[in-house]
Amino acid sequence: MENQNYEEFYRDIQQKEKSIKDKLQQAQRNFKNIIRDSERGDIKKLIKDIEESRNIAAELTLLSENLQTAANSFDSQSYFESGEFTRQMITYCNQQGVDIKGEAGIYEMFPFRVRVDSENQDVYVNRRKIPCVRPLQFVKDMKQQVEKYTKSNFNVSQFVNELAAAYDLAVIVRNNNNPAPRHEFDVLLKDIYAYLAPTQKARREYDLQQYAFDLARLHSAGLEEYTKDGRRFEFGTSKQANKLIRILDSGGTEQFLGTIRFYK
Repeated sequence: MENQNYEEFYRDIQQKEKSIKDKLQQAQRNFKNIIRDSERGDIKKLIKDIEESRNIAAELTLLSENLQTAANSFDSQSYFESGEFTRQMITYCNQQGVDIKGEAGIYEMFPFRVRVDSENQDVYVNRRKIPCVRPLQFVKDMKQQVEKYTKSNFNVSQFVNELAAAYDLAVIVRNNNNPAPRHEFDVLLKDIYAYLAPTQKARREYDLQQYAFDLARLHSAGLEEYTKDGRRFEFGTSKQANKLIRILDSGGTEQFLGTIRFYK
């Protein structure tokens, strides 16, 4: 593969595209001449301009063939399988200030999950396939999505009360047949999620990444939010690494949340 960097390939493609664009503009001007010639009855110039149009069409065909040859020369399979796409994607994320974490084709661009399918030269954002072989454009699009998601409306009070309701269910289950029930203790946030999204359909509509993002926004809101019944809450950690939920705080710093506790 000649081009190991899509941007180099893209610059070459752009030059060929400009040649075609210029030739199309010439064809458009020539066609206006043809219309004017026939309108005025200038048959000699009409014949001349029609011949010119045929020459331009032949040149356009050649330019299009050159463009197609250039497009076919880009070996996207090698580009993905060599890991070059992924390496450049990570580089552009760092340059564009897009959070990225992961390895072996599975990444998180908080709050999105990204999977690079090298075998089929596809990129998936959550479950959606993105037809893109240009790392820079993909990263720019992801940055816009993250910014749009961050600016979306978020009802902190509603989310707190939904968490509290799920927390209360977890407490009831934990206290089942317990002769000395407790009503305030740490509950794993991933257990809370199971109550918020109890079915597969619910988890598709509200996946763990969206939950993590809502937790991040709640975390950034501080601890002055109360439930309807006047309880406060606090986050905690967990010794079980697989039970932690990764978020970015308001300053963009990585944090790991494990549990939550509601208390009077």
